[in-house]
Amino acid sequence: MNTLKTATVAACFSVTAKQIIDKLISSGTQVVAFGRKGDEVRAKQLELQYPGMLTVLLGDLTNEQESQALVAQASQILGQIEAHYHCSGIFTWRYWQDVEIETVKQIFDANFMTALVFGREIYKAMEKQGGGAMMFVSARDTIRNIPAGFGPYMASKMALNGLVESLAAEGAEHNIRVNAVLPTIVDTEVNRQAMPDVDPTTWVNPTEMAELMIELTQLSKTNLSGSLITINSKMH
Repeated sequence: MNTLKTATVAACFSVTAKQIIDKLISSGTQVVAFGRKGDEVRAKQLELQYPGMLTVLLGDLTNEQESQALVAQASQILGQIEAHYHCSGIFTWRYWQDVEIETVKQIFDANFMTALVFGREIYKAMEKQGGGAMMFVSARDTIRNIPAGFGPYMASKMALNGLVESLAAEGAEHNIRVNAVLPTIVDTEVNRQAMPDVDPTTWVNPTEMAELMIELTQLSKTNLSGSLITINSKMH
């Protein structure tokens, strides 16, 4: 049962983020969501789906000043941020031997730097208010042997794992809980088109993953922090 009154969601146009937003608002949670500049049309469309319950703010989550301003705005709208769901990320299959350095930077920006730069501002807001819960999305194979072609992507997610575990340790005295889910392939239309020969019935259902993320950030989960929670397939 969702008891959260307020929450923020980063990368609000992703499939999982949309599921989180829908489930939170349907159970009474006021939400501020974040997307990239240039997505004004989609932002307005998303807000119209949840009149009075959702505000979408746009900015660069790797920029410290913009992140500070966005979190300040969200705090003003919500009063306090009880939970934050960080769904930002991109996947690129590349070999280390020929991947462009610029591509590696883009992967790390999306998968790690947004979590560090923007997540840190969320953390500071939660520290001021006396607590909160942060949930990130990593990848299951970061805790296994990484196959060829997955190196740059998994390296960025392993950096994210380190951030989650150490930020959780720092947040213990401030009642800030920090965790991450580690799914295998998430069943989205983009992934189905990219991998037409792979059976999607073995993939993670984004609706079920959203439900789990919300469950793990409930105020009652006082002892769960610093956890990397694997999701291996659809949870039936």
